[in-house]
Amino acid sequence: MSRKIPKKTVKQLGISPVIATVILTGILLTTITVAVYFSTSLIDANRQMMEYEAAKDQLTYAATVLEQVAFGTGGSRYIRFSLTSTGINFMNYGSYLDFRVCNVGGVCSQLRSPIPLQGIAVKGGPLVTTVSRLLYPETGDLSVEQRKLLVEPGVPLVIVYENFSRGAYAYLIAQRGRMIYNGAFNVTERAANVDCDWDGQLSNLPRCKFNFYTLQIVRLEFGRLGGSGTVPVVFRNVGVDTYNYTFSGSRLTVTAMVRDQANRILQQQSVTIDGPPANGCVVIIKIARINVSTG
Repeated sequence: MSRKIPKKTVKQLGISPVIATVILTGILLTTITVAVYFSTSLIDANRQMMEYEAAKDQLTYAATVLEQVAFGTGGSRYIRFSLTSTGINFMNYGSYLDFRVCNVGGVCSQLRSPIPLQGIAVKGGPLVTTVSRLLYPETGDLSVEQRKLLVEPGVPLVIVYENFSRGAYAYLIAQRGRMIYNGAFNVTERAANVDCDWDGQLSNLPRCKFNFYTLQIVRLEFGRLGGSGTVPVVFRNVGVDTYNYTFSGSRLTVTAMVRDQANRILQQQSVTIDGPPANGCVVIIKIARINVSTG
């Protein structure tokens, strides 16, 4: 006689609809929060980058303005910087720019007081990154341009570059002198250290032929720094100091040096100038004093 084996019933297990709703809602909220966070960071990073790029363009334009105010039209000009996420600072590097001019006989003249090496720095926001790059002049190698202390006519006196050091920075530095040949002129006045030709046609006055040169230098003098939002940075020409030096012969050696506060030479560049045959040379040193302030 056969027996029937009872079938065991298996209870189906499942998740409560309430718990499922809570889990899905949590996942959705987490996804939305992460998406909002990254999108906000991306938007903020893009905004900071745009403001930093605009500040770099303004700083590059400031280099042109600085030269125009110094040795061009003079007067004053201003540039507006947006400082929402960027910042601006006046830099004093604690070193000095000095120049010495000598002839072949070893007679030398030097600046009465060295020029403090100073500049303007623009800092990008915390989300901005960059690499070392030359901004002004537009062509050239950054390391080569930083080593130039003496330049020829047509080459800027100011360099602008950017670098990343605990943040994205762009720098404007006036660290150069520009030597310009003005021409040769006959002068009927004898210089104390120059042998001149005798010209009987000029009432027995000595006739001296001189090569004239101009050494242009920019000296930054900082004023008030402050403000927020859109801040005007004003460049004012407050005067040009002029010094004349006379040398015998037609060959000169011009040396530019960067010294620290202990008078040690940190950087140096020398240029020898062979001018047309002449009895002597006259070097006119012009130091344009530019006051920089925010308003």
